[in-house]
Amino acid sequence: MVPTAAETEVRLAGPEEADRFSRFLHGFLSANGFPFVIIHDTPELLGQLRRVVFEDVCLSKKFATEWLNQRGTLGTA
Repeated sequence: MVPTAAETEVRLAGPEEADRFSRFLHGFLSANGFPFVIIHDTPELLGQLRRVVFEDVCLSKKFATEWLNQRGTLGTA
């Protein structure tokens, strides 16, 4: 499935990265005024796929950029 403009696909490597993602998501929502977000969880797929959907396209792009930057600083990008 190809993500829409307001959707970000996140593939997690395992439980440790899933925990980092959860903490990152909480911090991101808090820092951005707790916008409406839907998380689609498909753990049956290899790599723990999550689809993160915001109502606002700009906020979705900001989320994707910050998550990728955060992963890059951990050496997991």
